[in-house]
Amino acid sequence: MTTNYQARVFVNEGTFGIFDHGEVPIESADWSGDLIAPMSAGAMVRTGINTGNVHVEVRTTAPSTAPTEWEEQATALVWSPTGSLRVESVVEGPRSDLPILSTSGSGWYEVVVKARGRRQNPDASLPESAEAYLVTVRAAPGMTAPAHAGTSTLPDSDEEARGRRLLQG
Repeated sequence: MTTNYQARVFVNEGTFGIFDHGEVPIESADWSGDLIAPMSAGAMVRTGINTGNVHVEVRTTAPSTAPTEWEEQATALVWSPTGSLRVESVVEGPRSDLPILSTSGSGWYEVVVKARGRRQNPDASLPESAEAYLVTVRAAPGMTAPAHAGTSTLPDSDEEARGRRLLQG
């Protein structure tokens, strides 16, 4: 059974995140891809607009849509040290109306992001964009934890501390 969840996600600086427990290790982002930038934990998703809202859909199983429905697609392996991967706005935080993506707990996940409308208004600031994203995630068992995984600590649950971490980049 496939379950769909949808939300408008606020984008700032042309990105929204798939973060683990609110951590944003931006210094580790691999920006070599055009759509997904995996980090040491979680990933950033590049949008076309600079600022505004985009439509994000999360499906709990792989979609059976025709490839022409989406203009772009990217896949990345993403590490979830706490098992709390969520779609998040870098500014507004986690989207509570979207589910936790790491349903198998901590570990590696294959994240597939499909997009449409990213090229319509590049770098624009729009209250409501026509951009749409589909995120599907599945566990990638059998992979070992990254070497640095044992040294990380859980971030503060305090919103003020989270805000300071985001500002530090």
